[in-house]
Amino acid sequence: MLPGAVTGRLNARNIVFLAVRARPVSLGAFLTLVAAGAADAQTPAPTPLPQDQLTLQARSNVVQGSGARALGMGGAFLARADDATAASWNPAGLSYLRLPEVSFVYSGGNFDSQETNSVTMDFEKDHRHGRGPEFLAATYPLQIGPVSGSAQLSYQRLISFTSDRTIDESFFPAPPDEPFTRQSTITSRGGYDVLALGSGWQLTRTLRAGVTLNRWFNGYDQTYDRPVELGISHQEFHYSLRGWNANLGLIWTPTETLNIGLVYKTGFTAELDIAKLRMDPFPVGDQVVVRERQASSDDLGLRPTLEFPAAIGVGASVRPFSALTLSVDYTRTRWSKGVIRNFFDLPKTGSVNVFDVLPYPTLDPALPQADTAQIRAGVEYVFIRGPVKWPLRVGYFNDKQYYEAFNGPPQFDAFTAGTGLIAGPVLFDVAYILETDRYPAVSISSHRLIGSVILRLPRR
Repeated sequence: MLPGAVTGRLNARNIVFLAVRARPVSLGAFLTLVAAGAADAQTPAPTPLPQDQLTLQARSNVVQGSGARALGMGGAFLARADDATAASWNPAGLSYLRLPEVSFVYSGGNFDSQETNSVTMDFEKDHRHGRGPEFLAATYPLQIGPVSGSAQLSYQRLISFTSDRTIDESFFPAPPDEPFTRQSTITSRGGYDVLALGSGWQLTRTLRAGVTLNRWFNGYDQTYDRPVELGISHQEFHYSLRGWNANLGLIWTPTETLNIGLVYKTGFTAELDIAKLRMDPFPVGDQVVVRERQASSDDLGLRPTLEFPAAIGVGASVRPFSALTLSVDYTRTRWSKGVIRNFFDLPKTGSVNVFDVLPYPTLDPALPQADTAQIRAGVEYVFIRGPVKWPLRVGYFNDKQYYEAFNGPPQFDAFTAGTGLIAGPVLFDVAYILETDRYPAVSISSHRLIGSVILRLPRR
């Protein structure tokens, strides 16, 4: 969800600069330049606006689940998924639950980036912030003969697009003088939501297995207002998604202190509905007239689809004694296989351009799209003083992105911390995540706060 194209002040030096280290934050500018060259060759190319770019920057790991306890430990939870958020990490962990439980997770945060052109010293600041519910679940324990387990119905906002953004672009004239600054605003609401029916079972003394059937739905709406020479360019974008997939999970306990977890999330083809509207000012004589254009996939007779990639994760968790837990995970999402079909753009003038297939989420066929990967590690220690239990958690993860930068896909670093409180049948947990990266001419930081409540009910 990224800045718009900047074309009026870019020259050949800037084109080389952007092409060498293209990334989502400057993708709009780069693709606009690509489109200009392609137009000269009479070959259409995508010219995505910010809402078209569908960026999943810092949110592309679809193995990641919800919950302040897990995220306080850096998200290293695939082998230790033993609370009511288990199905969002590893459905085999549902087999640990012995009481009916209701859980709720809420999160909020911001994402900031700044990019500076080392040649012209033009710079761009992108700030976004958003918050909202992330997870809601109800779990009930089950027993079939000697085999115990539980079933859960859950809702998860797997990837949130809800945010309010401002994009400040500053351009330095030649010769250098006071910069010209332009601010665009983008408002987004919605996300990729999953309604899951899951179950986990302890099959033997050492082996647990689980599965969830997931219905993906929703999408997002976005408005984008960008100052142009004659006024404001107003654009709107509606994008909805629906599809099915499954999560499969195993937890193996070869010794009492060690868990090994494995989870696989199947890829799937989602059906899409896309609609776009834009209102742009045009000079007519000595007046300015705003012209409206709109198009939708239905109007164009298109049936867009999104090939959402599969993901896999493996983890290990050691509990040398009851108060101490140490965990580590590795996860990978196959974004190199992600594509969107029958996509279209709506330019300011001219006909709508339709593209049979484009990489997703970059929408840029000229740049490679890589698999994302994360290495996660975390520690939890519970101080126990009589009836009082006070957990402290810290964690770290390295977050490889799906797009190319100067020397390959960027690697974000994140540090996490969390704590909690147990008050009778109610568990409160909070976690904080700081994610940062700095590579040539670009700095990025993300702050996120997560709160969880779990209510354990007496079994009737």
